[in-house]
Amino acid sequence: MKTIQLNDLKKDALLTQKEPIAIEYNNKIVGYYNPVINFQEAKKAKEELDNIMEKVLEKTGVTEEEYLSMFMKTEE
Repeated sequence: MKTIQLNDLKKDALLTQKEPIAIEYNNKIVGYYNPVINFQEAKKAKEELDNIMEKVLEKTGVTEEEYLSMFMKTEE
C-alpha cells in the first residue's frame, strides 16, 4: 500500500489511483483511500452493509452514535 502525506494529496492523484493509499499527517495515519473500480458493485455493497447495520442497531437497541463511540476512542 502506498503512503502519501495529507499536504501532498491532490484530486488528480486520487482520480487516477488504482491501489489503496494510506494518508498521513504529522507521521500518523489519519485515513485510507480505497478507489472504487466498479461503482455499481460498491453501491450495492454499501446498501447491503447499511441494511445489516440497521438490523444490528434495531436488535441491540444501540444508537448509531453509541456504536461509533465504541470504536472512536480519543487519545489522552
